[in-house]
Amino acid sequence: MASHPAQNPSPGGSPGGSPEGSSGGSPGASPEGSPSGSPSGALGGPSNSGRRTVLRALTGGGTLAALALAAATTAPQAAASVRGAATERTAAEGTTAEGTAARGTAARDTQTAAGGGADPFALDTFRSSGRTREYWIQADSFAHNVAPNGRDAMTGMTYTADQTTYQAIGFRAYSPDWRRPLDPDDGPDGVGPNSGLPGPVLRGEVGDTIRVHFRNNDSHYKWPHSMHPHGVRYDPDSDGGWMADDPKRPGTAVPYGGSYTYEWVCTPGSVGSWPYHDHAAPQSAGHGAGTSTHAAAAPERMVMEIGAELGLFGMIAVTDEHTPPVDREFVLFFHDVPAADASSLAQDVALCNGGAFVDNAPTFTARAGDRVRWRVGTLGNAFHVFHIHGHRWRAPEGWVDSQMLGPATTLTVEYREDNPGDWIYHCHVPAHMMRGMAGRYRVEG
Repeated sequence: MASHPAQNPSPGGSPGGSPEGSSGGSPGASPEGSPSGSPSGALGGPSNSGRRTVLRALTGGGTLAALALAAATTAPQAAASVRGAATERTAAEGTTAEGTAARGTAARDTQTAAGGGADPFALDTFRSSGRTREYWIQADSFAHNVAPNGRDAMTGMTYTADQTTYQAIGFRAYSPDWRRPLDPDDGPDGVGPNSGLPGPVLRGEVGDTIRVHFRNNDSHYKWPHSMHPHGVRYDPDSDGGWMADDPKRPGTAVPYGGSYTYEWVCTPGSVGSWPYHDHAAPQSAGHGAGTSTHAAAAPERMVMEIGAELGLFGMIAVTDEHTPPVDREFVLFFHDVPAADASSLAQDVALCNGGAFVDNAPTFTARAGDRVRWRVGTLGNAFHVFHIHGHRWRAPEGWVDSQMLGPATTLTVEYREDNPGDWIYHCHVPAHMMRGMAGRYRVEG
């Protein structure tokens, strides 16, 4: 499949204003009229506990396997999923504690026990559904305050706006031809807040083609940018990864004011949560990174994927007929911005969706009885540990309340909520908590 430059109107002005009326949130479905972004399949009928969910483990390469752990119980039960090194889809069931509850089932009838029986050489074949989902995405630059309330609720430390503001770059979803930003849509099928940090959720179902019209409106840095996906299938022309030995390869370094169209397809091995991010040419961290000099940045120092570091990333969510519907879906990115690369910052910051510290990072909300899904991703140079207070879930290694993620990996957790309270989620690396990587999770009874 060939990608091609999209129409190249001049970039719009500052896109941060209010949208002109409702856009319906979710970008358009195909001309065939298929619905956009709606997970299909049903959560299984009630067991003795009345709760059920699916546990997945996802690799980055499309190998499929499943783990079925038979443990019928009548107590509350829970399940979750994590991208692992050897399994793509996993189902498990067992007994819960601290409130997170549901029962797991095997995801595919063609899968075998974890790590055994799945053919590593089987082709992950794409069979088109005839549906194309189109997104109009723009890279915008804007001043971003990571702690607008000026306070770290965990330590009591306070900050001023000039210490916590830097020039960010973020992906935003627009109506066709980049006419106006889409309205926020935090529903389980929506694009999310569409604030730029993180970028919009790009959704597809197995068999779909995702067509992304990308425009570079980075008016602050004026760097080239691109969009590189994980987890989906694409031709080299839709890779978005810049290389010095082929610097003019289309789509890998879209200049300021330019545009390009990428096409990615969703195979059975694409099911799950995957990051997308800027993968254009490295840039000097000293170029326009701030307005003051709390931290010096050497102009000659080049930074790989600095666009992603400053905010150009988002989540791809692919579903199939086995994906259970949920009431609440949370997309969360752990990411870091070093003061060396954003010189207006007074210190390195560790962020949740662009926010530092509890009550600046997003507050996620659910109700007891809700089916809840977390799609957690990471970008940057650090390893992180995802933890929710008051909750445990089932993973391939057993019951957990913390799971590790490396750079550019994801974790998908699904459960039925039954533990009301005012909780926090955070990265459990102490240095990351000190730099802001924590937020609230409120569950109403």
